[in-house]
Amino acid sequence: MTVLSFATSIAAYEAALAARFGASIRRADLTVKHEKMAKDAFQFLRGTCWRWAEAAATLCPELCNAPEAGSVGDAHAGNFGLWRDAQFRLVWGVDDYDEAARLPYPLDLVRLGASLILVGAGAEPYEVADWIQAGYGDGLAAPEPFVLESRHLWLRDLFEAGPEKRERFWNELDALHEAPVEPEAFDARLRAALPTGTSAVRIMPRQAGVGSLGRPRFVALGQYRGGPIAAEIKGGMPSCWTLGREAGLAESLAGGPHRSPDPTLVYDADAVLRRLAPNSGKLKFAEVKPKLQGQLIAAIAGDLAAIHAGAGDSGEIRHDLERRPAGWLTAAIRRVAQWTEGEWNVFKRQN
Repeated sequence: MTVLSFATSIAAYEAALAARFGASIRRADLTVKHEKMAKDAFQFLRGTCWRWAEAAATLCPELCNAPEAGSVGDAHAGNFGLWRDAQFRLVWGVDDYDEAARLPYPLDLVRLGASLILVGAGAEPYEVADWIQAGYGDGLAAPEPFVLESRHLWLRDLFEAGPEKRERFWNELDALHEAPVEPEAFDARLRAALPTGTSAVRIMPRQAGVGSLGRPRFVALGQYRGGPIAAEIKGGMPSCWTLGREAGLAESLAGGPHRSPDPTLVYDADAVLRRLAPNSGKLKFAEVKPKLQGQLIAAIAGDLAAIHAGAGDSGEIRHDLERRPAGWLTAAIRRVAQWTEGEWNVFKRQN
């Protein structure tokens, strides 16, 4: 299979974005996206999931006969964060299912491993692969969500927002400027996501992440019973995986049998809606102490396993893992990381 040139590929993706959102597309945000993608190879990877979907079968043909599972589709080191579940507990794990699809299960593991090399985790591909395989195997054997109590308190210590981060979060939202909401229907949906009695509501465009920049994205900020409250909506796109798309899969994975989901997270045909809070920020791998990186990578892989086990045949996956040759994941991670870095080098020279 021949992979399109990157210039052709990104033009086609952004044309699809424009066709989807019309006048609501955030052109200025696309400029910011290109700037972020040119900055480093990890940001480039985050911004180009559609490219991975185009090239995965060519880059990793030996993995495409693996058992399929409901997959994140965009697994990477920045796609994990915190939320509160319906029992008000703090939970950590995958918090973005925008590119969910039914795929050969190893593709999530390979993209995750490549991202860890590009983010500068400071480990060799074989170390990253060993940690991923260990955590993934444990997660398949005993899939469960990462509720940040008991034995998972170390994750809480790493990522729970402290006073400075909490203050910065609310200050950054408060500094945003109101603007007309496009599409107009997002205004009513945001207001409905806030509890009755919320006052001083302001609705502002917001830039966040990398991959979804360009989509309409707005935050509603208000006051409720003595403190600030916020909700966010962003435009929805079909998964970039043409093969493997499945209606309703994103919400199904987020609320799967081995998850403890965010009750405010709603996926529908044209938007993604959720509450925002200081603890809803993304994981920043560079902030993790080196001695904890292996443990963290294993936990990340374990969370992917819990998702796959809830939407696939975990026994079949385990059997497939057992028959894979030694070093298969190391080789695939190295190959995809090098390919991504090569595409990034071309992109940054042209931008």
